[in-house]
Formats: sequence, C-alpha cells, structure tokens
Amino acid sequence: MWSIFGTTCANLAIYQTIFKTIIVAFNLTGEQKMTISNQAVRFHQYGNQQVVKIEDVAIPEATGSQVVVRVISAGINPVDMKVRSGFLSEFFPLKFPVTSGSEFMGVVDSVPAGLTTFQIGDRVMGLTGNHGAFAQFILVESAQLVRVPAGVTDETASALPVSGTTAWQGLFEQGQLKAGQRVLIHGAAGGVGALAVQLAHQAGAEVIATASAKNHDYLSHLGANKVIDYHHPQEFASIKNVDLLLDLAGAGYENLSPTLKPLARVVSAVRPDIAALISTASEPVFLQMHPDNALLETLVQQLADGLLMLKIGKIYAFARAAEAIEQQHGGVTGRAILKIGNAN
Repeated sequence: MWSIFGTTCANLAIYQTIFKTIIVAFNLTGEQKMTISNQAVRFHQYGNQQVVKIEDVAIPEATGSQVVVRVISAGINPVDMKVRSGFLSEFFPLKFPVTSGSEFMGVVDSVPAGLTTFQIGDRVMGLTGNHGAFAQFILVESAQLVRVPAGVTDETASALPVSGTTAWQGLFEQGQLKAGQRVLIHGAAGGVGALAVQLAHQAGAEVIATASAKNHDYLSHLGANKVIDYHHPQEFASIKNVDLLLDLAGAGYENLSPTLKPLARVVSAVRPDIAALISTASEPVFLQMHPDNALLETLVQQLADGLLMLKIGKIYAFARAAEAIEQQHGGVTGRAILKIGNAN
C-alpha cells in the first residue's frame, strides 16, 4: 500500500480524506449510503420562465414543533405562475429568493425531540402558503400536516390541498351555498372546478358548469345538472336566477351578469379586482384560500372512501419545473403534478 500511495505527510493527508469519504459512503456493515442533498425550485426576481432555477439549498433541521418532510410530489397550480410573475405581489409581497409551490405530499424525514404527533416515515400532505413546496426537503409546522390515508396515491394527495380547500371555501365559507340553491361554476373542468361540482352536488345544490365542449360529459358524470360551452355566449341566455357564481375562469363577465339574481353572491378565485368587473347587490369577493386542516382531513378521507374524485393530468419530472409552472395557464383538465422524490 505504501509503495502505491507514497509516504509523505502531504500524501498521507490526501488519502486520509479519501478514506473518510469512503467511510461516509459505506457504513460499517458495507451497506451503501446515498449522499443527501437538497434542491429547490427558486427564483430571485419576478419574471418569466427564465427566472426559475433549480438550486442547492441547505437541508432544514427539525426543531420546536416543526418537522422535516421529504417531498415526493407536489401539485402545480396557476397561482404558482402568478406568484412568479409578480401578478399577486400587491397581495402577497415576497422576500427573495423564493421557493415555488404551495402544496405537497411526502414522508416525515425527521422530528424534533419530544414531538409525538408524527413519526419518521408517516405519509403526510399539506399547504405551504403561496410558496415553499417545490423542494426535496421542507420544514413544516406539525400542526399544518395531515396524514394521507391508505388507498390515496401520492400524486392525488399532493394535488388535493389547494383544489379541495379552495373549492369548499369558495362554495360554503364565502359563497354560503345551501341545498336547493343554484350555483354557476365558471371554468369547471380544472382541479378546483371539478371538486366544486362534486361538493355542490353532494350538498344538494343545482349545479350549472361552464367548460369547453370536450369536458361536458366529464362534468356531467361528476354531478353537474347542466353544462354550457363558454365559447358560445348564446348558451348563457338559458341560465337565470343563479344564487352563487363561483368564478374560476376570470373572463366573460358580460355573459355572467344576466344569469344572476339581484342578491346573488359572487366569489372569484382568480381575479382580485372582481368587484370592479361584475356588479351585484352583494359585493363580489376575491377568495383568498386559507389552510384548514380539519377540512383537509375530511376531504382526503372522502377521496379514500371513493366519495370524491380528483383527476390527475400531466406529471412533470423535477428538472422540468420551470416549464411545468409556465404551462399552468388554465383550461387544462386534470391536475398537473411535479414529481420531486421517490416513495422509498
């Protein structure tokens, strides 16, 4: 050995470093260990797709009531593009650099001493606000985590928090929808809209949905009583006496106003300026979804029980995150997913 490596102090130091690296890579039983790193999808300024980069970041440490989650998949939402572009900067000012993403599914990777509500390996899901989810490891308040029931896939769990919470709060919290009322869900074929159709139908409301013609059968299957094509304004003429308009499209208000009762409620999940775009006796509301763990637990259990359906669309590799965010312009059936890690 010494004839190969040499005997100088400098050489000895070099090879000691090599041996330490080998020891880190293999444990004492010879089992190989993977080098652990953390990468995140980040941007340092508002802009287009080009500002989004995958960067190395520090692995967070579990502390206090916060646990580290190893993210497996994350839902991609239109709001991710709006946050990146600065469209929502007036409402959600950010401090750069920013990690994209607002919802995730993963497994608990580490817990702080004394925390007993979660254990390493638990399948969990949750919300991170308007940013922070698109990373291999994230730090999350344990109170913001919801366990994923058996039978719910990783992809479906990662796509539920934003869509499900937004749909429910838009219909019932802000929209005050009751059984027997008529709701018009404008732009219903996306993730929020499809869940809103199902939830409104379950609540005993009459559900009218708007979507392109290719999605009419899909929405009827989910529980819509009537589906109209928003590309054909004349179809709106048959709609009257709407109690609640849930706006998920952000356009076509000239066709929507005549369908509403004088005291109809209007809730938009996409237009902060909705009050200036449509006039009713009840002031229109811009929906700012907020986390609700009890609600999310109920919704994910309904998925597990087959009472709700959430369609998964395109699944993007982690390396294509910038492209995936850019493509979330709306008008897409099924939820887009960013695949970040593996289940094992």
